[in-house]
Amino acid sequence: MQHQGEKLILGLSAMLQLGKRAFAAEDEKAFNFLVVNETHLMTPYRQAALWSDHLSGSNSIAAVSGSPDPEKRAPYITWLNKILIKQAKENTSPNPSRFNKDQLEEQLGETWDQWLPAYGLWVPLITGQGTKMGGLFIAKAVPWTNAEMKLLKKLADTYANAWESVWLRSRKPFMLWPKDKPIRKTLFKLALVAALLLAMWTPIHQTTLAPAMVVSKETFPIRSTLDGVIEKMHVQPNQTVKKGDLLFSLDKAELENQLEISYRLLSVSQAEYKQTLKMAVRDEDSRIKLKILEKQIETQQAEAQTTSIQLQRVDIRSPRDGVVIFDDANDWLGRPVMTGERVLEVADPNQLDIEINLAVGDTIALENDAKILLFPNIDPMNSLPGALYRIAYVLHETEGTLAYRLRGRFDEGVKPLRIGMRGVAKLYGRKTTLFLYIFRRPMASMRQWLGL
Repeated sequence: MQHQGEKLILGLSAMLQLGKRAFAAEDEKAFNFLVVNETHLMTPYRQAALWSDHLSGSNSIAAVSGSPDPEKRAPYITWLNKILIKQAKENTSPNPSRFNKDQLEEQLGETWDQWLPAYGLWVPLITGQGTKMGGLFIAKAVPWTNAEMKLLKKLADTYANAWESVWLRSRKPFMLWPKDKPIRKTLFKLALVAALLLAMWTPIHQTTLAPAMVVSKETFPIRSTLDGVIEKMHVQPNQTVKKGDLLFSLDKAELENQLEISYRLLSVSQAEYKQTLKMAVRDEDSRIKLKILEKQIETQQAEAQTTSIQLQRVDIRSPRDGVVIFDDANDWLGRPVMTGERVLEVADPNQLDIEINLAVGDTIALENDAKILLFPNIDPMNSLPGALYRIAYVLHETEGTLAYRLRGRFDEGVKPLRIGMRGVAKLYGRKTTLFLYIFRRPMASMRQWLGL
């Protein structure tokens, strides 16, 4: 009992010294170092961390024991910060609370033994006015006793008030405000409202976002020259072709049969014509029939010639150099097509544009040469600059919505990856105020709703 009493007296003495030194700290850095390292004088532990939850921090670890300036991106700091954020949200009690790896999610708890001893303690730091400054986390290899937790609760109250004092002292402009806290809060709110009102008149460019795609400036549609069925695709999507290269072929079996039948009928008619020619010398009916056979032979020759020409058109070739654009070769095999139906396109890969589908609801005041930034889906952190040069005034349907089709050119020296690359385009319109920029849509909806 005497030994426990001596420990209690020593703990109380250490607590008083620590509280005095905490209030006398020059700045937050000195205060943080004191809390995580010198608290060991009152109760032994292996590791400690100070977690900030007030205006000078951002829900992050401010200091750890043994390190004067912890690296916030270090694996240990990142892992421990997740645990302390969870503790601050779940433990609303102002009293210290024990916890260990069994109370954590499996993903966090499985690495506990790698970083910490078995027994952790969360000590909230709350001022006498109820301001939550943060919390002190300490861990050691043996369980925490009730007596230790009571002493730490007393020390935590002192630390919280000292932390607020050090923080306010380091921000001297705020000390010029009235000391009465309600008045200070009122003045702060009024200043904030005034700043927001002034900010609403800040000039700013109107901007809007719209889906976009890299397209060729010049594309040549390749259409079917006949009614028929596609027998073979000789190219693959995005394949480079030269002028005259074979692109696809139509099934020519039916035309070959028609040509063969035409030649046979022509042969029969020619034979009949020869026979009738011999009889026409002395037979008037044969002379009449001879004229009919002549017209019939001319018709059959024309049909055979037409079919022969059509056979030459079953193989469709590229009219120029470029890149072939279509979806999938297998989708076209065996597919019936009509004369003039578009099958694919040949595009120039060296002259590229930005094609933008701007939805009606996202329309802003745009002018030619308006700035464009294209953010590709494959690299959304980088943008490709360009300028608008064509605005369509006729709406078209795209993906179930009505939109305007816009075209833009890339700035000189900008080279997109390929044709067909999709992304999001940011368009810059005329300048307006921040107020109209934010409330443009709500005001338009309200006007429609009110019928003004």
